[in-house]
Amino acid sequence: MKQERKHLRFPIRFKVILMIAIFGLVLAEIAMVYFSITISENNRKRYMELATDLSNTVALSINKDEISQLKNDIITIYDSYTDKPERAKGETPQYKEYMAKVAEVKKTSYYLSLQNYLHSIKLANKDTDGVYAAFVDYKNKLCVYLVYDQEKDVYPVGVIDALYEEDYPLIDNPKLGFVASIYESELDGGYLCTAGAPILDKDGNVIAYALVDFSLNTMRGKQADNIVKLFIYLVLTVIGLSIIGVIIVNFTLIKPVKTMQNAAKSYDVNKPEETHEQFKQLRVKTHDEFADLAENMRNMENDIHNKIKELTTMNEELTNSQRFASEMVVLANKDALTGIRNKTAYDKMVEQIDNKIKDGYTDFAIGMVDLNYLKNINDEYGHACGDVALVKLCNLICATFVHSPVYRIGGDEFVVLLRNTDLRNVDKLINEFNNKIESMHHDNELEPYERTSAAIGYARFDKQTDTCVEDVFKKADQNMYARKREMKKQDK
Repeated sequence: MKQERKHLRFPIRFKVILMIAIFGLVLAEIAMVYFSITISENNRKRYMELATDLSNTVALSINKDEISQLKNDIITIYDSYTDKPERAKGETPQYKEYMAKVAEVKKTSYYLSLQNYLHSIKLANKDTDGVYAAFVDYKNKLCVYLVYDQEKDVYPVGVIDALYEEDYPLIDNPKLGFVASIYESELDGGYLCTAGAPILDKDGNVIAYALVDFSLNTMRGKQADNIVKLFIYLVLTVIGLSIIGVIIVNFTLIKPVKTMQNAAKSYDVNKPEETHEQFKQLRVKTHDEFADLAENMRNMENDIHNKIKELTTMNEELTNSQRFASEMVVLANKDALTGIRNKTAYDKMVEQIDNKIKDGYTDFAIGMVDLNYLKNINDEYGHACGDVALVKLCNLICATFVHSPVYRIGGDEFVVLLRNTDLRNVDKLINEFNNKIESMHHDNELEPYERTSAAIGYARFDKQTDTCVEDVFKKADQNMYARKREMKKQDK
């Protein structure tokens, strides 16, 4: 009967679009993070290299005589103060006095010449934030600024600042200069990339240092702009790929599924035979798994009518097979002659008991029974009579040890797993068994091969000496053979 179609809450098209969108956004996010980190690190390295190269260039090309003369003028004033008026100490009267004195050097021609030169360097390198010169008081770990590229209050002439700890290595090695580093600017809260190269006189002595600042704020602004552009590009790319993906999926996935869905909806076994041609008329030309699926559906429809009758027959055969399998399971653990458990069942029992022994189980014993003179019976009366003797002995064992499973493990060997009531009364039952054997063996009314003679021996599990069923079995086997030897002596 044809069922009413249910509303699809999450059709495949929706899932595919959602999957593409999520995948695209995740990919875009990963790409943004990766490019942001990579671009940031590359820009840091680039600016450190630029600062180093530019400071070296300035140090080589600056007028050494002018910078020496400027330094001498500043040092004359600087050395006159025992307590150096550092900028960090604030605008004290001493600081104001010092700054007023050094301001006079700004009127000199060599100062103006140096400032114009540094300014031209800055104009030629648009990304620089400042180009300037300074000398270092190595003893007091102070940096004294000589000239800045233009007139502003960032590094006024003569201003004194403490050296950063990162720059302490140049105290011992002045020619090392200011190694390119990233600093947080105390003036605007931003970050600067600074490098300084030594300005050497003709004798190779350090006069001062040419320093270059690059503002990382500008770099980060450009980086942010690039990331925004990258994000927009990635979003547009994701949207474009999503549209293309939806079109491809619609053609290669949705449309074939829809076609097969419509064919399946119109299939009804309760309708006339012609309605069973829907899959046969199905045409999917995607040349992929869906086309293969459509072909399989056609083959299924072609086979379904023939298979109905076969299924009925197969159901009957399956029922018979299940019954046969159940019987085989029983037979696999059953002795064909006596109907009791066989060697396979015994081995399974041994494995189970061994596992229980590991958990502390000890309350069992093994009884070993062996039929005497079986070979003589087979040779003299035939194997059929030998089988009669075996069955007769088996019945006697089972009748005696009612509460214990009995196994035939060999041609004339039987094992009894003594437990529960039989284990508690084992000595009584052994005597009872021996008495019955003795009586049967001397019963002249029975056929010679029916006068069963058998030896029995048993052994309990001893946790002091035994670790498994095999240990108990060996002791029971030894006791059985001792009984057999005793019986043979009595027969003589």
